[in-house]
Amino acid sequence: MAYKVLVVDDEPSNLHVMRTILQDQYTLIFAKSGERAIELTIQQRPDLILLDIMMPGMNGYEVCRALKNEKAVSHIPIIIVSALDEYQSEVEGLKRGAADFLIKPVSPELVKSRVANLLGEARATIMQENYQLVINQIAAVAALHNNYVEISAPRIAKFCEWLSVKYGLTKSKAEDVGLAYPLCQIGELWDDGGNNTTAESRSLLLLSEATKGFACVAVTLLTYKNTRWDGSGFPEIEADKIPEECRVVTVAEAIDREIESHEGSVSDRVKGAIETVSQEAGTLADPRLIHILDENSDELSHLYFDWLSSPWPTPILPINEF
Repeated sequence: MAYKVLVVDDEPSNLHVMRTILQDQYTLIFAKSGERAIELTIQQRPDLILLDIMMPGMNGYEVCRALKNEKAVSHIPIIIVSALDEYQSEVEGLKRGAADFLIKPVSPELVKSRVANLLGEARATIMQENYQLVINQIAAVAALHNNYVEISAPRIAKFCEWLSVKYGLTKSKAEDVGLAYPLCQIGELWDDGGNNTTAESRSLLLLSEATKGFACVAVTLLTYKNTRWDGSGFPEIEADKIPEECRVVTVAEAIDREIESHEGSVSDRVKGAIETVSQEAGTLADPRLIHILDENSDELSHLYFDWLSSPWPTPILPINEF
């Protein structure tokens, strides 16, 4: 099924131009007023909106702001299309939540390119969010089948993402680590008794040449899951060759385990966990990561207070005052 694009303009000639450019690739919906655009957006849920600025009644800026304040449709990307002053129109549109900007008279190739790019980005975001929801649910079921009360994978995934950024990984790589971690937790992929010989592990490793993004990170995490910072464990490897994401995950898991085992306020538990794991700096854990955690313990405490208060996972220990 083709993507659905809503085109909003009070001039029939402009609607005709967009129809000519886009009708072969997309299902088009048209609105000649801002009020009608909002109505159709809520009813039809288009995948993208091309929005004129100068219209009688509600102008494009007002429509954009109204749609971004409507939770059910706020994710829909909006491209402002205007003949107004280029810079000022773009600034005003972006302030109100628009994702891109086109100037009239439009270039057909530019319209096609901008629409395709934004739809691709929006699709990728939705797929990523849906993946995370599905993986979290599967991990929860797997945990229950193994008689686990605590389902910590989503929380540790968030921790890994935060720590990856602090460690110097790019934002995109950090996000991939956060997405990969729950995948590694499904069933017994992560825990094979130190042998690294499960059929699931072998199958996933075979994908290493073809995978990208979080799937590639998942392969890396599975490969080095039992390797300590000093290079011991399975497989054995020189410390400076252990992938950065694996160093992060090892420390994040150790800290999370210690936080669960400590008592007191969240802040005390976090600081106690860092102190305990710091004793293994240079053996289990990268010393630089311990230093980073120590410097950012207050921020991590606030994050853990939120994570432990969230519906995923249900914490084993009571959440005392911060």
